[in-house]
Amino acid sequence: MKKLLDYLPNRDSKEELNQAPMLESSVEPAPKLQTSPKPLSERKLQDIETIANIIRDVLDDFMQDRSGKRAKYRINKIILFGSHAKGTWVNDPANGYVSDYDILVIVNQIALVEEYEVWHAVEDKIARRIKAPLGLIVHTQRDINEMLKEGHYFFKDIRDQGIELFSADGKELPLASDIPPEEQYTIATKHWNQWFDSAGKFFINAQDNLAREWINESAFMLHQAAERFFACTLLVCTNYLPKTHNLEHMRSLCAQQNPEFATLFPADNKTNRRSFQRLKRAYVDGRYSEHYVITLDELHYLTNQVNKLQRITEETCREKIEAYQNQR
Repeated sequence: MKKLLDYLPNRDSKEELNQAPMLESSVEPAPKLQTSPKPLSERKLQDIETIANIIRDVLDDFMQDRSGKRAKYRINKIILFGSHAKGTWVNDPANGYVSDYDILVIVNQIALVEEYEVWHAVEDKIARRIKAPLGLIVHTQRDINEMLKEGHYFFKDIRDQGIELFSADGKELPLASDIPPEEQYTIATKHWNQWFDSAGKFFINAQDNLAREWINESAFMLHQAAERFFACTLLVCTNYLPKTHNLEHMRSLCAQQNPEFATLFPADNKTNRRSFQRLKRAYVDGRYSEHYVITLDELHYLTNQVNKLQRITEETCREKIEAYQNQR
């Protein structure tokens, strides 16, 4: 795995790496990264530093005066992955798309993964400091080791292409096993058959409800259709699905498989932004809140976007499955 300081000029020695100020509480001006194919600006470098510091600081604050199992909570690693690690990030606010900072936090206990108070606080504090969205996933060291042993290619890519921002012990992640193309084809085909069919059924129900002007029911079904199309893409292409219902985060992960996903649900004007926000809220509010509001016009617009999502999903997944098939 790459280390962040591997990209910094005049920072080659082990001594300087160990003494690097990048992730200490005191923030120092950061030199520019020399990345390829697209360099990260000094502002992005500072964003990455801030994110890593907040993650560690929030856990430190949470653990104050804790006893029992909580007193033993530890962060083992913080890793930047995805478009910012690969140098393929997009910053196009005019058209409503900015790449996430994708962060994997590896912890020592499953109980810490489930301390939602911690991770909500992390996301809230980072949102207050950083303009670009955050894509945060949290797993235990045992889970990561097991998935790498099984050749799980989502985490194999993180190991190969990610940038380590913090390591408690300096140890490398274990090498990943290779999954034979025949098995990759079988796994991807199974996900395709399950998820694309399921998404399509929810989409049909959403349109039926819209035709009857059952607005809240249509919004919920439309959310479920969109979520399942995104899930289908992620599972077919990476064999991994994060534990989230956040359509914006799922869109960002899918855009790493096919940049055309980034064109979906554009935030290029107030109406489109409001419509997408209401779709995101439909998972809960569309069912349970008497104050939830969405209009027929917004639903028609969102239906067109999900129709486009269905097409991109099918094209992306069929291409991936065909690639696996040709490698057999």
